[in-house]
Amino acid sequence: MGTTKALSSPIQMNPPPYNRGTSCTAAEGGDQQDATFVKYGSPFTMDRLFIGLDPTDGGITAIELIENRPVSFVLKVKINDRDIKLDRLRPTCHRHLANLKEAFVCHESLLFIYERWDGVSLKGIQELGPTFELGEVEVATICCQILHGLHYIHNTLGISHGAISEQNIYIDDNGDVGRIGESMIRGLIHGGEVMDISATLNIARKLLGLQGTSGGRGTVGLLAHDFTAAPRGVTIEQLLQLGGRIAHKYRKIKYEMSLEYIVTTTKRRSNTLQQRAS
Repeated sequence: MGTTKALSSPIQMNPPPYNRGTSCTAAEGGDQQDATFVKYGSPFTMDRLFIGLDPTDGGITAIELIENRPVSFVLKVKINDRDIKLDRLRPTCHRHLANLKEAFVCHESLLFIYERWDGVSLKGIQELGPTFELGEVEVATICCQILHGLHYIHNTLGISHGAISEQNIYIDDNGDVGRIGESMIRGLIHGGEVMDISATLNIARKLLGLQGTSGGRGTVGLLAHDFTAAPRGVTIEQLLQLGGRIAHKYRKIKYEMSLEYIVTTTKRRSNTLQQRAS
């Protein structure tokens, strides 16, 4: 059995302001209500280049290739409720979301086109354990990214996500909350904002391998305990403040470099394990 490798924590985590550095723009309709946003028919019949994929657990059925633009991803969702409120759907623009670009109603399905779906999912990182683990500061960085995304979802979009889980969080140079289109369809769930925050803290505990609300050792470990043991009703702003205290210990290293390190190391380790398995 391999020994557990915990990442060192060369991380400065002062998360950037909302909406900085996104590829979406106001001209593309980000955040704006648009009566023409939802289209009827299949995007695959248009004069656009799509490559079909075998359906994955995440529901991704195709990618779209556009010259000099990042790859877009098509996610298919079955419509079970014929009274679904399509007017809730709108484009998004936030650096910590897999941003929704377009939505199509096709037969009994919704096709969501997202601007990107990069990175490694947290579920993928978990599946590399116990030979690969994230430390307290890496986990705090990831959780702060989720919280920034949730702040936008709760306050700008006026909804709750409703499905924060390891499968729906992707780690790249930003860290993205996925499947926002389905969240719009669900709308604002009663108590949904509290559930989103609770789910984020639960992710932190899982990634740290904590039982209950126990923390690690040393100053960072104690701060991690305070973070994961936050009481019900804690706000996103309070958690971001606490996360910043954890990151402050490592302020000399650039935020962007640290996330690149996480993604690169995780992908390399994943490829190594796959090669060994084959």
